[in-house]
Amino acid sequence: MGLGAFIWIPLSFAVGRRPVFLLNVVIMLVATVWAAQAVYFVEILIAVCLQGMATGLNMSGMLVMIIDLTFIHERPQFIAIFWSVGSFICLAILASIPHLVEASGSWRLFYGYWAIPSVIALIMAFFWYEETYFVRPPVAFDGRVLVQTATEKVKIYEEWIEVPGGKVLPDTPDDTPWKLLSRKFGFWRIMPGGWRKMFVCYPQILLCICNPLILCVALLNAVVFGSMLSIGMTYVSVLSSPPYNLSLNTVALVNLAGAFGALLAWPATGILTSKVCQKLAIRNGGFQDAEHYLPAYILPVLAGIASIILYGCTVELKLHFFLIYVAYFLNAFTSISLGIANTLWVTASFPRWAASALVVVGGGSYVVSFGISFAILPWVKSQGYLKENLEIGILILMGGSFLIPVAFWGKSLRHYIDRRWARYEVGALRPQ
Repeated sequence: MGLGAFIWIPLSFAVGRRPVFLLNVVIMLVATVWAAQAVYFVEILIAVCLQGMATGLNMSGMLVMIIDLTFIHERPQFIAIFWSVGSFICLAILASIPHLVEASGSWRLFYGYWAIPSVIALIMAFFWYEETYFVRPPVAFDGRVLVQTATEKVKIYEEWIEVPGGKVLPDTPDDTPWKLLSRKFGFWRIMPGGWRKMFVCYPQILLCICNPLILCVALLNAVVFGSMLSIGMTYVSVLSSPPYNLSLNTVALVNLAGAFGALLAWPATGILTSKVCQKLAIRNGGFQDAEHYLPAYILPVLAGIASIILYGCTVELKLHFFLIYVAYFLNAFTSISLGIANTLWVTASFPRWAASALVVVGGGSYVVSFGISFAILPWVKSQGYLKENLEIGILILMGGSFLIPVAFWGKSLRHYIDRRWARYEVGALRPQ
């Protein structure tokens, strides 16, 4: 999943968003069918890896597509809907897997059923998903020339001669129905700038990794996902062992609790953040700053600390198993809310680096959390559930505490970084 983010966003600058989206749907369909028919362990491993690589588009490329399609005042709502509703559906389906396997007697049937929505997604994407990546040229309006910058600001010029780069001629119209259809439904195309834009994106990603404001957010995301792994890798053995001895069907309902936690992130982070940003912008004379998104981190950080400590206490002290469901509810809420907050923060803070920043925060944090996953079980074995989860909670608190200095000095640091290293605009919110 993490490595996929490092592939799909740069590739979308070379060939466009539509081909990348279609390619991912095809990979997901092929991998799902392969997993259903796999005979050897290596086959199922490769198929699942391909599914994970295709899923990497969710935390990177799809977010950029949503940014392409929305205005700044709409963005918190639509990004929250994407994160929350999508995660709710996935977790609710996961809760039903034991019932499905028990009824059919084989895990293969799940992959067979999952191929059906993959086929539907491919058909819908091919006919209804159009290209969203395009350069915003200057336009003449009401006797003036309007130019939208890479940071979504609009500049007004009186004459074309004042516009940097001069007057832009329109593209040649398609003169045949075949060219029109191939332009609309074509699977592969080369965008203006081509492969050069793709390879220029990687130095931007390296700069984002060196950017302390982006790197610390990515590390916080990795620690929170590590907390989700701490619960996710152990709750099955905990609930199916004494003193709980729950059936596998009952254990799977933990995912249903997580589904409702993910759904709660929509109003708690999306709607609430929109209202808070609106009020802060009014107090700021009508100007919205990136720091106005920082209150969106308060709830996920507090919920993340509460969830991981509650889980550790419940398992260590043998408390009622319902508290494990509550812990997973809070943890899913934390993960999705943090994903929403991260997307809004990094794209607003560095609009010229928006795509590359999403690669680092999404893909980079998942690569780091993959390394954390190898330490979870030895960590639990050496220190016990309570100490291990308490230490993760302290790491979340430390990562969340970083937001306090950002709120006071982050704007000055952003402007300094922007003046020194923001010349490359390939991954900008509005490419020029």
